[in-house]
Amino acid sequence: MSDRWETLEKHPLLDCSPWFTVRREVVRLEDGHTIIPDFYMIDASPYSMVFALTADGQIPLVEQYKHSAGRRIVELPAGYMAPGEDPLQSARRELLEETGYSAPDWRPLGSFVVDGNRGCGTCNAFLALRAIKTAEPDSGDLQQQILHFIDPPTLRELWMGGGLGELASVAVIGLGLAAIEKNGWRAR
Repeated sequence: MSDRWETLEKHPLLDCSPWFTVRREVVRLEDGHTIIPDFYMIDASPYSMVFALTADGQIPLVEQYKHSAGRRIVELPAGYMAPGEDPLQSARRELLEETGYSAPDWRPLGSFVVDGNRGCGTCNAFLALRAIKTAEPDSGDLQQQILHFIDPPTLRELWMGGGLGELASVAVIGLGLAAIEKNGWRAR
């Protein structure tokens, strides 16, 4: 008996590169006998997300319209990794593009598959400490963005009160708040 499923066949169904692809797989379950002929997977581009703590103790958040949500939401700075870019390079670039901030101290918070059953990309989460403004924001994104700065107690209230509309930000905010509280990191 195996501890994982075995992919017997892969059948491409939809190619919307570089955004995502969809495929049907024929898989054998870990019992070694059961065959699932129609298991669907979505491959999406990996991205990086940043929980930054500025030198004066604020966390930058980006407010923007998200079409799948049908409304403006507040989220952490994030974006797709460019070809050949590693997760930390992507995180540094996204923080600078979306907020105009850079940070000297970076800590990985983890790398997480978005959907455990279907895939849907990987979120690479980072904590950036002592961030300072070094440029003007220039995300190049289609949507209009509003930059907000929130202190950790206010962010905790927003987080606990369901005031965020995007699950990856909810998860990474929880990781970021836990890391700064556990380690006593404050503005320095």
